[in-house]
Amino acid sequence: MRVSLLQPEIIRGNIKHNLNRIQRLIEKSIGDLLVLPEYVLTGSLILDKEADLSKWIKESNESKKNIKVPQGKTVIFNSLIYNDEKIYNCCELLPGGKKQMKLYPDDTEIRKGITPGTKHHIIKLYNKKFKIIICSDLKYWNILDIRNIDFIVWIYHFTKDNYNKRMTELKKIIKEKKKPILVSSIISDKNIGFSTYINQNKTISLSEYEGILELEI
Repeated sequence: MRVSLLQPEIIRGNIKHNLNRIQRLIEKSIGDLLVLPEYVLTGSLILDKEADLSKWIKESNESKKNIKVPQGKTVIFNSLIYNDEKIYNCCELLPGGKKQMKLYPDDTEIRKGITPGTKHHIIKLYNKKFKIIICSDLKYWNILDIRNIDFIVWIYHFTKDNYNKRMTELKKIIKEKKKPILVSSIISDKNIGFSTYINQNKTISLSEYEGILELEI
């Protein structure tokens, strides 16, 4: 299975610009599974606490329809969605529509009315099994059941302030869980990229520039 961690350089809040950056990386990638970071169209909600969520959801839904996924490939796309009149932080598989909701929204998301999901699903694609963990859900890694999966995909957004702490946590998790973790991160005025593949023996990362980390799992 080939995986492409797509690391676009976005402008927070500029959905049209960000969609163009995303589409360009999709077209250049060689993976079967193409992974995009959290809040890839808008930038992180925690860095834009006054955001208009209704506008974000409407524009994200319209943009999602315009994403062109090459035949035979699957994109993990993160955005806010409405479902049964509730707001969720959601990773959706395009095409196909399978969804993984964030189980533990952070304080900013809770104040904005974002609803927790209920469980982490096992995703089966290209003869592999994995789970998608969104941002603060990683805090609860000790109760995450990974017995029947090959790897974890962590949808995130590194900053200068959180990078070292998060990497230390990842190394601890891998030491105990013994599963590789693929980390997807954006670049913006406040985000530093560094999308990463990490296992017990090695850590491979992109730098602070837009690009694609191509992996074979």
